[in-house]
Amino acid sequence: MRVRAAAVVIRNGHLLLIDRRNGGRHYCVLPGGGVEDGEDLRTACRRELLEETSLEGTVGELLDVPVERDTPVAYFVVSVDDDVVTLGGPECKRASATNRYEPIWVPLGDLAQTPLVPDGARYAVELALDLAFERDR
Repeated sequence: MRVRAAAVVIRNGHLLLIDRRNGGRHYCVLPGGGVEDGEDLRTACRRELLEETSLEGTVGELLDVPVERDTPVAYFVVSVDDDVVTLGGPECKRASATNRYEPIWVPLGDLAQTPLVPDGARYAVELALDLAFERDR
């Protein structure tokens, strides 16, 4: 079982996602991926964000999301200074006509209709939004 680290990036009223089309399925995930040997969770989160979106991020708070037994994920609030995204890393090499990875910014108002998976990711986004709301008060 490989532990994953994922970034919850909210900027200018939008959430950063990876739009996936694979084997006839369409879904979205948060930028992130597996933690490599000797790598801490925050470093993995920052590396995966850079690989999947070309964005440099500042990894902040670890979100208190229940751990799913089959695919444990550590979700972090991440801030970025830019919003121009480009796919890179291993995903760029694996991408094809039937296996698409596309970094996108989704308006927060469209999240209810967005096929974001897994459930933990949606919960992480809610927690990040709550934190942002509390900070803005």
